[in-house]
Amino acid sequence: MLKGKGFFDGLCEPVNPGGIATYGYVVLLDGRNLEGYGLASPPWSPNSTNNVAEYTGLICLLRRMLQEGVDEAEVMGDSQLVVRQINGEYKVKSEKIIPLFNVAKELLSRFRRVEVKWIPREENSYADLMTRKAYELAKRGELDKVGC
Repeated sequence: MLKGKGFFDGLCEPVNPGGIATYGYVVLLDGRNLEGYGLASPPWSPNSTNNVAEYTGLICLLRRMLQEGVDEAEVMGDSQLVVRQINGEYKVKSEKIIPLFNVAKELLSRFRRVEVKWIPREENSYADLMTRKAYELAKRGELDKVGC
């Protein structure tokens, strides 16, 4: 049994929708911090939105946790929409989000135990830092792979 804690985040700047959508995550596991970041969609795509970025951050975080062998997870993000949709409190209506939601739910089903919680933005600064790092790299044209 391996327990892990993870944080995810996403952004779409300088405009939402249609800007540069990036994600970031951090896994805290056995005293290690495993970081990840990237593009959530092609830059300047009409499909680039903050919510697409948040979901991509969640998906990439879950994949990383599963790759590391985590079977009990505490997952946290500052997107109330994503957390409430994942927890069944809100319906998913956006055509852009439905496929991402389905992937996230399938990944969540692979854990023996998992809890997804909302946290205030101030408590998500490490994942936010990863997201902003991705954004700066993408702005300079140094990040072009979409997804994780």
